[in-house]
Amino acid sequence: MANECLDSYNERATVVLVVTFTDDDGALVTPTAATYRVDDEASRTSIVPVTAISPLDDTVELKITSDQNYIVRPRNKQEIRTVTVEFDYGSGDHATGVYKYKLVNLYGVVDVASASVSPSASASPSA
Repeated sequence: MANECLDSYNERATVVLVVTFTDDDGALVTPTAATYRVDDEASRTSIVPVTAISPLDDTVELKITSDQNYIVRPRNKQEIRTVTVEFDYGSGDHATGVYKYKLVNLYGVVDVASASVSPSASASPSA
């Protein structure tokens, strides 16, 4: 039941997360270094390994691509992704943050070369 309130996205959708870096008092900070990773919660599969965030500012956007938002176990109705952010700021301070979202299995979404899924317009049989 705890996952019912998570933001929900369809599998293979691009997800853009806005990350705001703050100190212990809630004031905006620009980190000296920051990383993120994305994992499938149930299977503990690493979807995006630890990756440096660049350029750094007090607010950044992280793009999780459609290729990264695949369903790990095709029989699942949905999967939970965990995005973990770690950053350094100030003089030796370190902080972490976690964002979770639900990925909905659309049963039948496959890799396609283009966005077009219409059948061929040609009525003639191929030779």
